[in-house]
Amino acid sequence: MILTVFSHVGQRTGRLFHLLLAGLLLALPGTVRAAGVCDTERPDWSPTDGPMTGLDELFHIATTLPGLGIIGAFTLALLGGRPIYFAVAALFSGIVALGLWYESRVDPTGLHAETRSVGCVGDYAPAIWVLAVLCLIALGALLWLRLRAPPSDPA
Repeated sequence: MILTVFSHVGQRTGRLFHLLLAGLLLALPGTVRAAGVCDTERPDWSPTDGPMTGLDELFHIATTLPGLGIIGAFTLALLGGRPIYFAVAALFSGIVALGLWYESRVDPTGLHAETRSVGCVGDYAPAIWVLAVLCLIALGALLWLRLRAPPSDPA
């Protein structure tokens, strides 16, 4: 709501507001920001559960909407057998893998590192590797189906 009010003021003022807001968020203590994120992102997690592992994170990502979408895309590709389905599955798993890599490795806000230090977020590396392998498998199946099928005669 506040952002919409300031967006009408002007481009220069809006940029200044966004810089000020980013500065305030970075000035907050890490545990306060991480605790807020842990409460909203992982409401079922508590510090008594212990830190999340990479395998926990892999299962968590598999049960989110992108993970279920990837499972659905691969199910459709395996049952349908059309090359376009494998292309969609490869593209979707590749995009999610790149998004996870960007969030964990580049981490422009530093929030991922803070939530990992608290323990409510695990290492994304196993999930990234599984998604990359799934992307390569789907690309391999796509190429195999495209090269195996004879070209259709337009006549």
